Amino acid sequence: MAITKNNFALNQNYELFGHEVTLIVVDFISDMRAEVNDCSDGTALGGLDLVRKTFEQQGLTILAEGPLQDTGSQKNYMVRSDSLDTLSSTTTVAALETALQALDQSSDDFPNITADITGAQVATSEMGILTAAIV
Repeated sequence: MAITKNNFALNQNYELFGHEVTLIVVDFISDMRAEVNDCSDGTALGGLDLVRKTFEQQGLTILAEGPLQDTGSQKNYMVRSDSLDTLSSTTTVAALETALQALDQSSDDFPNITADITGAQVATSEMGILTAAIV
């Protein structure tokens, strides 16, 4: 008995909608694995939540974020590229870096963070996949 292949139609009628994205890489220098509390409840160890709020204060909406890497000291955040400064994205990045460094754990102004991130560094990267660098 011969097998007959039926004809079929592949429907590719669809539209994609999206925005260009930029990855913001934050190197906290310090281990942030314990900084997982909600900073609005007044308890310590809310450093990662304070970082998210700092992004918002700089006009950046986080679309996605990766896990902590490099023994808990680095994290990637995805933002819309058009939310970065239109003339030079380095202006927005420098302002974000300065704002994150101001989250001084030794200051009474920030009782919700115990990690020292005053030396934090911020850089941008375009999304891409390097198979040798996948973690």
